[in-house]
Amino acid sequence: MRTLLIAAIPIIAIIYFLTLPVVEVERVRRGTAISAVYGTVRIEPAFVIRIRAQNAGYIQLSDLFSIGRGAIGRSVKKGELLATIADETTARQLKQSRADLQSETERAKLDVPSTEPLKIAEANEQRLEKLVALHNIPAVEYEKAKSEANRLRDAVKSEKIERERNLESLSTAVTKLEAQMKNSEIRASMDGVLSDMQVIDGELVSENNQLFTISSRRNYVRGEVNEEDVGEVKVGMKAEVQLYAYRTRQLTAKVSSIQPAADPDTQRYAIALDLENAPENLMAGMTGEMNIITGQHENALLVPTRALAVDQVLLIKNNMVQKRTIQVGYRTLEYTEAVNGVSERDRVVVSEQDKLHPGQLVRQRPVRSAPGR
Repeated sequence: MRTLLIAAIPIIAIIYFLTLPVVEVERVRRGTAISAVYGTVRIEPAFVIRIRAQNAGYIQLSDLFSIGRGAIGRSVKKGELLATIADETTARQLKQSRADLQSETERAKLDVPSTEPLKIAEANEQRLEKLVALHNIPAVEYEKAKSEANRLRDAVKSEKIERERNLESLSTAVTKLEAQMKNSEIRASMDGVLSDMQVIDGELVSENNQLFTISSRRNYVRGEVNEEDVGEVKVGMKAEVQLYAYRTRQLTAKVSSIQPAADPDTQRYAIALDLENAPENLMAGMTGEMNIITGQHENALLVPTRALAVDQVLLIKNNMVQKRTIQVGYRTLEYTEAVNGVSERDRVVVSEQDKLHPGQLVRQRPVRSAPGR
């Protein structure tokens, strides 16, 4: 009986051990501790142009963009027709003005109305001049004929001037209406990507309505930091960028500029970054996080930041929970420098610390550390 009891003790111990709570742990290790300013990032196009309507009317999308918002992301070329605004009133006026101009142009090829009476008056003037010279008629008759011819000459000149004015006026009207019709053609003002569309085919739009947004293919990284941190940031500082679209890829960048004024709503400052190893398919709208490195310590003890509760961590020694207070040095979202309080290869709890207490027995489940610096 005693032998059976002794044999059962290891089995009981194993069963008891299996009932212990499992905690996730990560080793304290050596590496480069950094002081960094945290911020968020967003990929933005270098240039954005918003195209507005120059006149009112019903919009008709071109064939390539008739699928509406499904066309967003399509490449466009400078001068490419995006849509037209059907302005029936202007089109009708243009048609009438062109007809009037054509009619007036044809009429201008003909003599003015006073031309034929002038010819008759000039012939009569010459005839009476000869008769006066022969003393066959009174001189007053000749003077009357001469006066009439001069009047008709002035009339011809006036009619020609008036005709030229009419032609110029009609030509100006046609040019103006053609310009208005040309404004009804909505064309891309640069090479790029259609990034937004605010209209649907056949919609009635007003003058100055925003219709399309075109973004350049060239992008840049726009970071934002809090007001209390921006004073530490300098142009040329290195930054580590993590885009959510590339979670397994660490990107490096440099601060290229700092906007001098904060956003009035968020009081955050915009930071422009130059990526040094940008992905080929980097697209506007991608978001992520960044750490702008302001200082670093080599060969420092690094504790996962998520293991910290202010300045305390939970260690696992011989499967028992211990509480330690550490002196915190440089700190980032991922790792914190431990100046003292822990040793290399100590195992610290990195999740659900609130469910544990010192002296408690637990089982350990190591988690993989992030790649070292």
